[in-house]
Amino acid sequence: MTCPRLRGLPLAGALAVALIAGCAPFAPQPSTTTRPQPAPTPTTAPEARRPAPPIKSSKPLPIPERPLAVKTECSYRDDVGTQGRLVLDVQASRVQQFWSQVDMGSKGRCSFDLSTFRQTTFTPSPTLVAGACTVRMWEQGDQVTVSYQNCASQCTPGAHEYLWPTLVSRKTGTCR
Repeated sequence: MTCPRLRGLPLAGALAVALIAGCAPFAPQPSTTTRPQPAPTPTTAPEARRPAPPIKSSKPLPIPERPLAVKTECSYRDDVGTQGRLVLDVQASRVQQFWSQVDMGSKGRCSFDLSTFRQTTFTPSPTLVAGACTVRMWEQGDQVTVSYQNCASQCTPGAHEYLWPTLVSRKTGTCR
């Protein structure tokens, strides 16, 4: 015989267990069958795995920290009639030969000769100085730039205002 007080207990206990189980977090059971996972395609790959896009900048390329080496003997003429000649030999950032003449027609002429300069800086940009005139040389990609600053003493009156840098191609040795 059963006790009249315990008759409803199994049903009440089952309801209590069901309520408590409903509040517990669900943990999926590992599957015993394995399904092959498809390889991620570029459109479904996570953002963290994609390579960063190249950064495009308007800034000039940095000057390499290596000794400059360039040797050329070239001449050029541009669209406005400026003619120039350059003899340049730089080995391990030491200027061995430097002679430049830029003729700007009616604007005047500028002439530079290594014998009137002294080299004050070697790397990364060899620098020549003669009084206030400064000539700097540096690499920029496949070109070497020879720039002139405050060089009125090397030019006919007023011509220094029209003097632009000379660019030398490292591949061909030509200048412009």
